[in-house]
Amino acid sequence: MTDLSAATLTAAQRQQSALASRNQIASNFQDFLKLLTTQLQNQDPTAPLDTNQFTQQLVQFAQVEQQLATNTHLERLIRVQETTQLTALTPLIGRTVEADSDKVALQWGEARGAYTLRADATSVTITIRDATGRVVAQGPGETRAGRQEFAWDGVTGSGQRWPDGAYSVTVQAQYGTSLETVPTTVIGRITGAERSGGALMLSMGKLQIDTGAIRAVAPDR
Repeated sequence: MTDLSAATLTAAQRQQSALASRNQIASNFQDFLKLLTTQLQNQDPTAPLDTNQFTQQLVQFAQVEQQLATNTHLERLIRVQETTQLTALTPLIGRTVEADSDKVALQWGEARGAYTLRADATSVTITIRDATGRVVAQGPGETRAGRQEFAWDGVTGSGQRWPDGAYSVTVQAQYGTSLETVPTTVIGRITGAERSGGALMLSMGKLQIDTGAIRAVAPDR
């Protein structure tokens, strides 16, 4: 289910701040008018007050009030845009995607990923670690040049089964005497969407994926 809570909270905070500013300006403006009225009523006829100064202050108040109103309209447009962006992601929920990531998502007892070799490698080692950095699985990968996929069933060599979640993955390729770390992608099913820290994020189980990292979306079956 799409999570709108983060976007809603941020929008509410901005709206509350704008409302407080408008209320403060309105209060100051009323105080200014009361002060102006009192001064005009009690001014010395032989030394009248400088009306130009009051006029300038009135104009300044009006400009600030207008700017606050403009900001409020912009905030509303931003909230509509944020909601529209989130809504646009909902068709991806339930779909299988591939995205750039140094993690894999163990979902329903299976984690999938891929890497691309620039040439045939002497050997390839795939290492999967938990959140503490402990190695939970390690094994050889395909050594042929090009894109290669790998999968992990969540079970260690000793037979221990790990729970669904996000796990770090490292792929190292041996090219003769040179050892290189190869970038990886994650393959999995999208389970949700949310706005986090100003960015649109997709959830792949417990793994968050930036929408800009998506490489491919598999067709519906």
